[in-house]
Amino acid sequence: MYIETAILKEELVKKVITKQIKCDEAARQLRVTLRTVQNYCYRFLKDGPQGLKDRRTGNHRKLSPLEKAAIVTYKLDRPQRSARLIRDRLRLGVSEEAVRLILVKHRLSGSGALAKSGPTPLTV
Repeated sequence: MYIETAILKEELVKKVITKQIKCDEAARQLRVTLRTVQNYCYRFLKDGPQGLKDRRTGNHRKLSPLEKAAIVTYKLDRPQRSARLIRDRLRLGVSEEAVRLILVKHRLSGSGALAKSGPTPLTV
């Protein structure tokens, strides 16, 4: 899907530069602001197709379905383990927060966590 978006972005930027379509139409199709399309055009003219690549830095690595399943399985087998420990033990190349979010999504961590074994204390 990312490749399709990159191809569409390049095609639309070329059409804007050659005045086949207007910036606002390209912005609507790409679901970005008019200013973003203008930036795309500037970077395309300056650096060619390489200028359209995402320049953000950081850990944008996504977890595969297999890795997500491993996280959930590890937490179910050992409920007391933290997100950091699970990340380290499974040698995942993502942040502790990414692991924590998977646990929250599956209700294994946070306020929506599944009840642990035994009765839950009553609050008054």
